Amino acid sequence: MEKDLPPKLDIETLKQLEKEQLVEMLMEQAKAIEQLKSRVIELESIIEKLKVSRD
Repeated sequence: MEKDLPPKLDIETLKQLEKEQLVEMLMEQAKAIEQLKSRVIELESIIEKLKVSRD
């Protein structure tokens, strides 16, 4: 699950970035969050189906 992880950024590194770079990072993070939310919903659905099937 550690594929394509961005480097850890501290506050000093972030302060040195241009506004456009920060906006790009923010948009990439928002996209990643949406993908993760979709995956959580998918996995929760699978869990519920497994609960029902063993009852």
